Amino acid sequence: MKIKIIKACTPSVFKEYKKFMAAPPQSIFSLAASTPDVYDVELIDETIDMQVNYETDAELIVIFFSTPDAMRGYALADKFRMLGKTVVLGGLHVKFNKFEALKHADTLLIGETEGIWEQLLIDYSKSDLRKVYERTSLVDLKDVKAYPTDLISPEDYGHVWSVLVSRGCVNKCSYCTVHKFFDSMRYRPIDDVINEIRGSGAKIVELHSDNLTADREYAKTLFEKLMPLNIKWVAETTADFANDDELVELAAKSGLVYLLLGLETPSSKALENLDKGFMRVEEVKAQIKKLHKHGIIVDSAMMFGVDGQTEDIFDETIKFVKEIDLDVAHAVVPIPFPGTNFFRKLESQGRILTYDWSNYDGRHLVYKHDVFNNVNLGKGLKKFEENAYTLKGYLRYQKFLLAMEYHVMF
Repeated sequence: MKIKIIKACTPSVFKEYKKFMAAPPQSIFSLAASTPDVYDVELIDETIDMQVNYETDAELIVIFFSTPDAMRGYALADKFRMLGKTVVLGGLHVKFNKFEALKHADTLLIGETEGIWEQLLIDYSKSDLRKVYERTSLVDLKDVKAYPTDLISPEDYGHVWSVLVSRGCVNKCSYCTVHKFFDSMRYRPIDDVINEIRGSGAKIVELHSDNLTADREYAKTLFEKLMPLNIKWVAETTADFANDDELVELAAKSGLVYLLLGLETPSSKALENLDKGFMRVEEVKAQIKKLHKHGIIVDSAMMFGVDGQTEDIFDETIKFVKEIDLDVAHAVVPIPFPGTNFFRKLESQGRILTYDWSNYDGRHLVYKHDVFNNVNLGKGLKKFEENAYTLKGYLRYQKFLLAMEYHVMF
């Protein structure tokens, strides 16, 4: 039997950001990895502009999406159901909007899919599908399997492969879905990570973790074991990682070349409103300077439209980005993802302006704000994007891209 697994994505600024950061997404690749070998699997990732073919002999269609792509996910689901296919929906949006999602699906996969996916396949073979499959226990990451490397070409991800390192996060930022989707932070056995990297043949790897260095001893051992592999790697963590000289040096020696930091805003008041008071604005310049000393490119999204910000935030953030010498900056309007504390707070205050998920794209303000609306916010975003970058940061980033092209070896 053939199964088509789709990562739905609609054209938007959110999609362009995801495409810019492109690496194999955990949702569809983890599902493919846990699918028994007796099934024929096709993967489609719309984030990288793969096309969905409706003329398929697949019996089972599985579609994953987050909130900005919900309308696209539902449109795909409705079309395939009209064609007589059995449709399964999963992902971030589905977990927090079950009743809505069930209008467009035969069944739902809720949360981590390992274990419940296999049971769904058994039930499907018996024509006995339940409406919802949801885990009642955490997945032990020693049991997850390596991502398949033959279903989507690594070239389609700019030769950057992804290997799962952890799930969850120890921080509880109000806007973040991670700690709401994964109930606790867990790491894979380090030897499993190393063996998967080695087996993939990749020379540029995303170490997939929402907070790679939260466990210092784990990170230290991982970096030490990465050294013999002679790879380049990218990751995401918090800025205080740079305060640990030994860990930064080990990371650089083991191949760290690109780091995504969640800086968000130079406004301490806004950070407090995001439950992110642990981010120390006054320390960031020194932290990035240290990372640059080791040749590490630093990337961060900057949020506009947070409670506590005024119209001065655009000039303040432009100045901040230049002062800290940030290499890559993305302008983002906060998305109140359903299920997050941010969404629940706004909804309880009667501030949600629309439930049209297509506007939850990181470019539109979908809630009432004391200062901003979509007109003045849009002007400010444009101003930031036209003025935030420095020649030095641009040249450093271009040098990085050339180095990555040189090191591509799959």
